[in-house]
Amino acid sequence: MNAEWMLAELEAQLLERCESGSGSDLVTISGSEAVAASPEGQKASMPLEALLTKVAARRMDTGGVVLPDGVKAALTEGGVTIWVYERPPGVHRFLWIAPDSPAPFGEGTRYRTVRIALPYLIVLVVFVAHSSGRLFLSGANECFFRVQPLKSLDEPLFYPALLNCSRFEPPDGRPLSWICTQHLKPTPAMSDPDLNKSLTAGFNVLRRCLLESGFNLSSEHHEFSSWFTASREVDPRIRTVEAWEQAPAQDPVFVLEVPWINTQHTVRQVAARTFTRLNARARTPRNASSLARIIFTNQVSP
Repeated sequence: MNAEWMLAELEAQLLERCESGSGSDLVTISGSEAVAASPEGQKASMPLEALLTKVAARRMDTGGVVLPDGVKAALTEGGVTIWVYERPPGVHRFLWIAPDSPAPFGEGTRYRTVRIALPYLIVLVVFVAHSSGRLFLSGANECFFRVQPLKSLDEPLFYPALLNCSRFEPPDGRPLSWICTQHLKPTPAMSDPDLNKSLTAGFNVLRRCLLESGFNLSSEHHEFSSWFTASREVDPRIRTVEAWEQAPAQDPVFVLEVPWINTQHTVRQVAARTFTRLNARARTPRNASSLARIIFTNQVSP
């Protein structure tokens, strides 16, 4: 649910309510207050934010967007929407920094191809509404592991033992497992006026950035560390990427038994942290000026 959709919903429901009455009820919005006046002269008022919450309550609707395969839930607060994407266990082919790389990251980094098994991969894809009300892929996306398929938003998440998934210390006010998007390359489709196309394009670009760009030591230099470095001691089979490559030969599903580091957070709690960090509620229209900006930005010529 973004600001543009909420405005349309507000207009439709207010119109329906007025038409169901005498036809002369009047609703005006001034500042951050909405005032209703009846034909008999009675008046009632309430904060605009509370009115928007009442008439645009949560509902099971994707807003005309066909969710990509693997997206198991969509959460919205204010102008922020999060897709919860799950990828099943499997062997992945990655470009991993070579032991003899002359540079730890950036230009000059040398990579080699590795094939390692991963458990369930959970990605929180975060879209944020710009001033126009349209949603765009943000840079606040996070990645996690699980050892079972996700069946509830109240199930726990584990940190992903991957380079390019950053650890911050202290984590307060920061992502728990931030996906480094230095090499994310936006595509024209991400700006398509069709929301179905633009959101799907953003999702695909992020997924490629996570799984297909080079894994290097950028997080060790720019953040506290990567979650690969932080996880190396939890199991000898993942202590090095070389050991990780060899482990499936002895046990093809060993990644579902590794004691990955528990985030002590559920999917719902991580999403709540994201909404708070991005000040999602502040992106909801709260006064006449914010509604006016949406109308002027999205006006339709007669």
